[in-house]
Amino acid sequence: MTLKVMIRLVCSMVVVPLLFSSCGPDLNYSIETTLNPYKIAPLTALLNIEAEKPCDVTIKVLGRSPVEQTFRLNSTNLEIPVLGLYPNKQNNVLVTLDFEGGQLTDTIKIKTEKTPTYFPRISINKLNRNQMASGMHGCDIHFANNGKFRSEPLIFDDQGQVRWYLDLGFAGKMVSPFQRLKDGTLLMVSRNVIYEFDMLGKLLKETKINPNYGMHHDVLELPDGNLLICVGKKGNYIEVNGESVMSDSDFIILFDRKKSVITKEWDLAKHLDVSRSELNFFRPGDWLHMNGLAFDQRDKSIIISGKNQGLINITWDDTLQWIIAPKKHWGNSGRAGKGFDINPYLLTAVDAQGKSFSKTVQEGIESIDQFDFAWGMHAPLQMPNGNLFVFDNGPKRNFENKLHYSRAVEYKINKEEGTVEQVWQYGKERGEEFFSPIVSDVDYLAASNAILITSGFLKTATSHTAKIVEVDYTTRKEVFEATLYFKSENGDKTNNWGQSDILYRSERMELKY
Repeated sequence: MTLKVMIRLVCSMVVVPLLFSSCGPDLNYSIETTLNPYKIAPLTALLNIEAEKPCDVTIKVLGRSPVEQTFRLNSTNLEIPVLGLYPNKQNNVLVTLDFEGGQLTDTIKIKTEKTPTYFPRISINKLNRNQMASGMHGCDIHFANNGKFRSEPLIFDDQGQVRWYLDLGFAGKMVSPFQRLKDGTLLMVSRNVIYEFDMLGKLLKETKINPNYGMHHDVLELPDGNLLICVGKKGNYIEVNGESVMSDSDFIILFDRKKSVITKEWDLAKHLDVSRSELNFFRPGDWLHMNGLAFDQRDKSIIISGKNQGLINITWDDTLQWIIAPKKHWGNSGRAGKGFDINPYLLTAVDAQGKSFSKTVQEGIESIDQFDFAWGMHAPLQMPNGNLFVFDNGPKRNFENKLHYSRAVEYKINKEEGTVEQVWQYGKERGEEFFSPIVSDVDYLAASNAILITSGFLKTATSHTAKIVEVDYTTRKEVFEATLYFKSENGDKTNNWGQSDILYRSERMELKY
């Protein structure tokens, strides 16, 4: 789609709906519009503006939730991105040109197509905008695709309207997790490829890593811009019941983003009991199922969410510091179980006065309001105060399948005393309606002192949804809640991989270039 406009303005008023042009000196300019310039971001456009005088440009997509951004380029030839177009609509986009001695405004119209039919219906259940952190709602979402996933991260506004999405169907497999790095780059990975895009869908960089490593579940940007990545490594085995079994999802690599090389690796099997199988209900080689990472800047240590084991902390120099997990059936470390005794590294659950709970609580046999371990957890998060947040999914809680609830939970860790205290939780009170046995996320929103919680796979006999909830940290009251009603249009709607839609994570995101 292209549109060209040539105007010469001489201190006159141009009347169009919702705007007017200010008086100023003469200015000749042209605007050429290209919708979806890189073919994978249908609700974006690129404006090529030529003007006879150097200009700064402000773009505003008009609507109930307008999207506005200023580009201070002071140039006569400008490429200006437009984000946040409404789907299936003739969009009005206000363009303001600021130049020496004057300003003028113009409105261009950009027609967009419908979003895909398999996108979810989004309902806004609660919205207290004056109490919320700013920004829209970014979703790391993956759609059923006949046994595979089609990854199409999207951003929706306060009315539940999709305003941006990226179609990663070209990859032919799941590409995740969707995140925006500190420099504004969008970064996601498939099993062996790291993708970097801009918000228009322009591929900035594509890096194929060593094929001996397979990336999965989480990529964490470090303060220096390098990446910690969960991986499986070919050719690694564990000893289980006297048999040698190929393992997966039990290495971390450090990836130098500038040089595009792997510079360090950590083998989690050297720190843990690979034969501990009480929570591994997939296959023997998936003994850990690492799905999340956090980085503690205070001591440069790494916190790992091992879905089938617990929360683990190792140093940058690769030594074990502590484990938060039920104290049941832990033996020796190592791929053959011939390493050190792990039990001394298991933190003891205590109350606010430092008193230990009963043996049944310590072993995870009993859950109480004052303390519960995280079961099948995701998305560890280091808080500014040093505490640890995590999404406690809750499958096989107490080693059974009776209590069905998920929650965001905060733990206070005393490494010197070897203790862990539960200091905050949300979600347990909502019971089964908030129970997501897989995926999901938790974030801290400093601007509003709130916790953003994603319960990403809520499936019953009659419904399949996900929820995003922003909860005031102090009052524990909801200030925002949205429900995504999945369709699983291109799957058999079972829980099998790639057959049902999932919301892996969500973020509060500013829709900007």
